[in-house]
Amino acid sequence: METSEALRAHTEERVKSIKAFFDQVIDVNVKFVHDTKHAHMHLADVTVQASGLMLRAEAQAADWYAAIDAAVEKLQKQLKKYKGKLEQRKSQQQEYKERVRDLGPLAFEEVPMADGPDTGLEAQFAEFAPDISKKEVSKISPMTVDEAVMQMDLLHKPAFLFMNVDTKELNMVYREGENSVRWVAPKMAA
Repeated sequence: METSEALRAHTEERVKSIKAFFDQVIDVNVKFVHDTKHAHMHLADVTVQASGLMLRAEAQAADWYAAIDAAVEKLQKQLKKYKGKLEQRKSQQQEYKERVRDLGPLAFEEVPMADGPDTGLEAQFAEFAPDISKKEVSKISPMTVDEAVMQMDLLHKPAFLFMNVDTKELNMVYREGENSVRWVAPKMAA
């Protein structure tokens, strides 16, 4: 949606407060969504890419200004919660960069799906098949397992793919239940 200059200025001012936690803010994406079910509710969704981390928060309020204020406040609470880990990560980031400098970005190639009409059992059960969409990944950040869990929490995602700094292998963490996080690492062939 088009925003007024006043809302744009207010949003920029509020998002600047996040810079206190980071040396480098790379990208900020703010979405304003009007809730069609509840005409009086406004949603602000803020995603920030900064210093190797992605942060995301959303909030609803009666107007756009209150919604952006609440979303940024949620981001600030997340950052305060993880401040110690962020400071430790920042001090180790240079070491990690040196250790993986020779690896370069990891890229996944597109795997073509079989074309043509479904036959047999596939056609009979097509209506029960989940909607599968492809997520292209061009670069995966090297990090520790703790950092990956923190990144997953900051993005409010159920799973997170990363390159393990220690093993230089792709790993994944995912949330199972409310208080459990599982870590998936490839097992080396014997």
